[in-house]
Amino acid sequence: MNFEVFPLIIGWELTLECNMRCRHCGSTAGAKRPNELTTKEALDLCDQFPDLLVQEVDITGGEPLLRKDWTIIAGHLQDLGIPVNILTNGLVMDSEMIAKMKELDIRAVGLSIDGLREVHDRFRNYRGSYEKTLNAMRLMQEAGIKYNIITTVNKENLGQLPAMHDVFRDLGVRHWRLQPLIPMGRALQNPGLELNDEDMLALGNFIRKQAADPDPVNPDIMCSDGLEYVKPGIGGPWRGCPGGIISCGIMSDGRVKGCLSLPDEVCEGNIRDRDLWDIWFDPASFAYTRYFNQEDAGPLCTGCEKLGDCQGGCSSSSYTGTGIFHNDPVCFFRAEHNQNKFT
Repeated sequence: MNFEVFPLIIGWELTLECNMRCRHCGSTAGAKRPNELTTKEALDLCDQFPDLLVQEVDITGGEPLLRKDWTIIAGHLQDLGIPVNILTNGLVMDSEMIAKMKELDIRAVGLSIDGLREVHDRFRNYRGSYEKTLNAMRLMQEAGIKYNIITTVNKENLGQLPAMHDVFRDLGVRHWRLQPLIPMGRALQNPGLELNDEDMLALGNFIRKQAADPDPVNPDIMCSDGLEYVKPGIGGPWRGCPGGIISCGIMSDGRVKGCLSLPDEVCEGNIRDRDLWDIWFDPASFAYTRYFNQEDAGPLCTGCEKLGDCQGGCSSSSYTGTGIFHNDPVCFFRAEHNQNKFT
């Protein structure tokens, strides 16, 4: 089977180095990976993107702003005409960093806030991080840099979402991305954070309630990691995991996988061994999404009326939660279908 669609979106883990030790971190970020890509290797990789019709590079980590050559890499991508987004925890965001982002014409910044002050600081294992992150947000507002707030929803902050919504609205936040916690990495060392069906029902109902509120000052809630089907009628039905279909992730040591949220062992190759073109168009690559048929569904998703749309949900959630693909254990639709169990 020939695959003819290009990787329009690249998620790039620039480094695994991080200045936080968050309780939910799926990649257990902290120290750099052994043998991370050199500046030259990173720039050579950038040069491969135009032929692959890459339309967007989302730079993440670890904490990508700790990598000293991030400005060189981001600048080279801009020279190639490829928009750059940055995902950061905000700790090193100061006026100087903001000026660099403005100079580089960074398209948007994703800023992580995982609860109100006490919960966010505990979740991120860093006292005072909530205020530092809010300060980073204010600096971006003053500079006119587009941003969105990213919240990993879990047991500890689920009940705070309405209050967080009000705080963000009052602070002028325009876009708020919600993603359910995926139990991998450091999250496995902190059991009890993951959501169950009842929690997913509460989360989905919160999203739909906010989506139905026409007040233009409310943050626009965006959904990811399997929540995409919660807001009906927006962009049509969710078509499942885009990893290996229109997007892929590149690890800081050159390994390639469908999504950076997948465990490290689910890789398709390394750009040190083969060009990204060869990895992407290899008929054996990304088989779990490219060659899906409904018979591949796991027991949690078999027979579901949404299976043809979502293909068994988020690949990362499915694989980490059940050991197989197309078997997402955290599903709002299933929770909604079975909600009589909770009433």
